[in-house]
Amino acid sequence: MGPKDLRKPSPAGGRMEVIRSLGEVASVGLAFVLALVIGTAAGWWLDQRFGWKPYGFFGGFILGLAAGVRNVYQVTRRYLK
Repeated sequence: MGPKDLRKPSPAGGRMEVIRSLGEVASVGLAFVLALVIGTAAGWWLDQRFGWKPYGFFGGFILGLAAGVRNVYQVTRRYLK
């Protein structure tokens, strides 16, 4: 077993990389929904706290949507290269 043999990736390592990638891609949906929920909840809270109805709700929803789209873009950009 020479130095060149140590550089070869093992089959198990390749499988683990695929599993890790699938897990990351699968979590995109959850991250998108959580961004929407957190943004909307923060906007709703601002509505209740400061009486901004309905502007806080819609503002929080838009910010949550933007954060969710950004998360999806970042993850998919890595895999589309």
